[in-house]
Amino acid sequence: MVGLAYEVNIHSLKLESCDENDKLKESYSRISPSFFDIIQYSFCYAGILVGPYYKYRTYDDLFHKPYSSYVSHTDFLKKRILVVPVYSCLYLLSDYFFPLSLASSAEIWELPFLYRVFYVWPWFFSFRMRIYVAFVLGECICINLGLGAYPEKSATQPGAGPTNLIALKDIENDPKSLSTISYNFETIRCMNEMASEFKPTIREGIRYWNMTVQYWLAMYIYRKTAATKPIKTVVTMFVSAIWHGVHPGYYLSLLGGTPLLLISEIEIEKAFRKHASETQQKIYDFVWYFVKMQSVSYMGIAFILLDIKAILHYWSSIYYFGHVFTICMFVIAIIKNKISKRIYKKDKKLSLELTDSKLS
Repeated sequence: MVGLAYEVNIHSLKLESCDENDKLKESYSRISPSFFDIIQYSFCYAGILVGPYYKYRTYDDLFHKPYSSYVSHTDFLKKRILVVPVYSCLYLLSDYFFPLSLASSAEIWELPFLYRVFYVWPWFFSFRMRIYVAFVLGECICINLGLGAYPEKSATQPGAGPTNLIALKDIENDPKSLSTISYNFETIRCMNEMASEFKPTIREGIRYWNMTVQYWLAMYIYRKTAATKPIKTVVTMFVSAIWHGVHPGYYLSLLGGTPLLLISEIEIEKAFRKHASETQQKIYDFVWYFVKMQSVSYMGIAFILLDIKAILHYWSSIYYFGHVFTICMFVIAIIKNKISKRIYKKDKKLSLELTDSKLS
């Protein structure tokens, strides 16, 4: 509903760009839904339980654009739903062999320290598989309905819809091409599982997770917050936590953990990757991938357990290792960056002095 409010009022902003695509975007984004249109959009069964988020414009296009009539829904459904049995089996197996109940039990203290530290991997893996099943099925509902079907040439993005409106206009002006062009459902795609799993940074992992909601958070919270990047990140994560619910685990994970991880990652990357050689960068990415998975799993356990006593029980069993490690790396990175900056300034000053002395 917040997104709808922005969509309704976006036309009140004055557009001064001369770019044709921007002008088309302004025209395309104009909507004037009636009261009953808003009610129907709000309670549309597609996306009402697990997602995805889609704009009113996307919903309106389902009824007033011909794209869904030219899409082979069955082909897209088969391609997307094939992974559901795989994720379901992986979830059931991981949940059976690594029960989550151990996290809040006294038995966990009897396990070796490193075993307790890395036990979050299968727990968070099980959680991810369960979420993948839910979101993929949510996408399949939209695909079956035809919601979010657009020509590939329009360069659709999750949540945003078509971004190349010039290409979209050309297609609309040539109705005969509708039966020959390629389509996709990227607009309603929630998850890019492979990218979220195997991209080496935390930022990229988050970017490909629940992508339509990521779009909503980026457009209507992050970009609308007039503050520095760290504050914008904290505000965005706070809104995300509220969006999920009232359980303490959401706030400990999204507000207490995610901003710390993201800010630390940026500083650590500046300190150890930015000026490294290509080989060193590959080594860094390989190592950091495992750090990423451990860190996200550690903070993610709060999101899974939800109850504050259970969360603190597990974190205390490993002496808050994730928090301590992240803060230590953050401090080391800041110190290294400051030292590197001073050395750079001294070298630059020295080179200028040498240049001046040669000229004189």
